[in-house]
Amino acid sequence: MTGTIITIGIEPFLSTYFDKSQGGAYPHVPSSTPLLPIVIQFGWLLSEKDEYFINKTKSLAQSILAKAVAEGQDVANSKQIIYPNYALENTPLSMMYGNNVAQLISIRQSWDPENVMNRTGGFKFY
Repeated sequence: MTGTIITIGIEPFLSTYFDKSQGGAYPHVPSSTPLLPIVIQFGWLLSEKDEYFINKTKSLAQSILAKAVAEGQDVANSKQIIYPNYALENTPLSMMYGNNVAQLISIRQSWDPENVMNRTGGFKFY
């Protein structure tokens, strides 16, 4: 297709990346296995192709995950945490923050009772 670009990037993090972590919203633990977030990008010119390319992005991500699991990677089900910067807009919070969602909602309610931050867009912690 004219005016189309497809990129897949892998960001290799060192296995020591989380060693000094004291916790946080993103569910991670120190590990001898390095974290390798994958970013999948499709770019296109025609708005009538939006649904097509969004579906292709989702399909490609599912295919990569299925292949990784089939080859023995321990990333299925609850271990499939999506890096928030690369998540599609309808990604459930649990896919990005795991079991931390309830605590994040509680923090949001405590510090932002007027729900100001949810007016800006992005992922909503209700």
